[in-house]
Formats: sequence, structure tokens, C-alpha cells
Amino acid sequence: MKKGLLFLGLILCLAAACQQKFKEAPSKETLLTEIGRLEEQILKTGDASEEKELALALVDSCIVFSDNFPDHPSAPDLLFKAADVARGAKEHGKAVQLWGRLKRRYADHPKAPMALFLQGFTFDSELRDARMASKYYRDFLKAYPNDSLVPQVNQLLQVVEMSPEELVKQFESNQ
Repeated sequence: MKKGLLFLGLILCLAAACQQKFKEAPSKETLLTEIGRLEEQILKTGDASEEKELALALVDSCIVFSDNFPDHPSAPDLLFKAADVARGAKEHGKAVQLWGRLKRRYADHPKAPMALFLQGFTFDSELRDARMASKYYRDFLKAYPNDSLVPQVNQLLQVVEMSPEELVKQFESNQ
């Protein structure tokens, strides 16, 4: 009898877990409404890092939307927004990851070049990883050789590869 109840309990737990896993995704309209509501709340504060919980909820909602509706015209813009909000919330690794996702999924989207640039810039300015910044800057120059950001990327690439001593010397010679 105990074994039968234990077995029945196990079956019920598995059924409940499967039911949770295959729960229907929210509708487009529901997600867009939620995204709008969260954006409004964050804009009231003016700083995503002060409202980190709200910011991360917005990031998650944008990701869910783009994952469930990848062909929707707003999906790439919402991924870009999610990355920007993540950066504002000081979640730099998450931001870099989301810009990369945008670049991979929507390589021809007008925001794809900026997404790749921001990956390099975030490694450069926030994460202080010159090697990774250089990699992303070089990837940018290879992928978008005619983009309007090319001159700035070339300048950043020169600076990011300099030692602190070289930077000081260059600064002094420019004065």
C-alpha cells in the first residue's frame, strides 16, 4: 500500500512538472503590454540600475517576446532594448550576450552593426578587457567596412591596444 501511494505521488509530481514545462507562452499582446508597463515604470525612475528588479523583468520580457515571436518586426528592436536596459542595470555580460544574439539572429537588421560595436565598447569601457574589445572592434571592421562608425572604431582600436604609458605619451605630445 505504501509503495502504491509513493508511486502515485511520484506520478502526480511528474505530471505537475510536465504541465508547468509545457505551459502556454503569453500572447504577443500580453507581452507587449507588459513590456510597455515595465518601460513606463523604469522611465519614471530614470535609472535602470536603481530599479534593477524592474529592469531585469523588462529584459526577461523582451527576451521571451523575441524567443516566442522571432519573425515579429519588433523582435530585433526589443532584443536591442533588452541589451541596453541590461547595460543600464550594470549587467554588462548580459548586455553583451543580448547584442550578440541580435547580431546572430538579425544580421541584416539596421541595429546589427551598432549591436556589434556596443559589444566591443562594453568590453572596452565597462569590463576593461582590451583583448575582447579588440576582437569585437576587429569583427566590426570586417563585417561592416562601410559603416559610418568605422572611423571611430579605428580610433578606439588604436587606443585600446596601447599601454597606459603609451597613452600618456600620446596625450602629452598632443598638448
